[in-house]
Amino acid sequence: MVLRRRGTLGQWIGAAVLVSMAACSTDRDPDELFAPGGAGVPVVDAVLVVGQAFPDVYLTRTLAPDEPFSLERAAISGATVTIRGDTTTIVYVDGGAPGQYSAPVTGDTILPATRYDLTVDLPGGGTLRATTTTPAWIRVREWVLLDDTGSTVLQQLSTFAETGDSVYYQPENQLVYPQGLVEIRLDAAPAQGYQVGLSSLDLASPLLIDADFLDEEDLDDFTRANSSPPFAVTTTAIRIPWLAIYFEGTYKMRVFAMDRNWFDLALTDPVLGGAGIGFGGEAGDSFNRPIFHVEGGIGLFGSMSVDSVGFYVHPPAP
Repeated sequence: MVLRRRGTLGQWIGAAVLVSMAACSTDRDPDELFAPGGAGVPVVDAVLVVGQAFPDVYLTRTLAPDEPFSLERAAISGATVTIRGDTTTIVYVDGGAPGQYSAPVTGDTILPATRYDLTVDLPGGGTLRATTTTPAWIRVREWVLLDDTGSTVLQQLSTFAETGDSVYYQPENQLVYPQGLVEIRLDAAPAQGYQVGLSSLDLASPLLIDADFLDEEDLDDFTRANSSPPFAVTTTAIRIPWLAIYFEGTYKMRVFAMDRNWFDLALTDPVLGGAGIGFGGEAGDSFNRPIFHVEGGIGLFGSMSVDSVGFYVHPPAP
């Protein structure tokens, strides 16, 4: 989930199958999806994070389905990239890497509940445009551990704001696999969609499940970074199943409030949405191709707000 990629959306779209799907009109026959007309489509990759500085913007072009992907070959150089908000205009500069554009250091940060407009004047002509309205600040009122029935609070977890990086070692942030249910309690639901991401921070910690019956290919499926499919919040409580946790040790859990652009794209593409990776669900199965809210190209210009907590997962008692 991680949920944020750095400059990889263009690579994902540049893959042969997805390039063709993304570049075709909605009334084309599936047999035509591999037509070479999908090459050369501008791709944007940028996500604004509420409270943080303006991010890098990555620009590439899709390659022909039979052409191996190369960032150097796909990158768009010489574009003019501008992001405008209610109170600021950011004109980007060359970021130093292929297709990378960086914001100058201004001290400006992304505001909540604010519209931002992206304009990209492409070299040789053509303009790419996209708009995002940032979610409100996401406010987690409590991170709690419930009993197995979900009716009683066993522990209220400490937060980074309260204890800093020592949060992983606070007594109330010690969890025993697979006891209880972790629940995220929001003050309000400020966005159209959400994702939850889990990262195992101890790269050498052992599996919590019995691995004796697994071969090496099965073990490769157990990743240390999982994300849920996108989902709409109908209440202010989000429960996290243990099936998303494979390893013991320290974990960082993030909850992301998503803007419409990111939510629609993640919902309609299971690779970006995380469907089936860790939290279950088959979001996006009924869609043939992703939804891009981009004029003059494809990709993602989106925004989010995020909150996080840390905890330690212990193996079950022998």
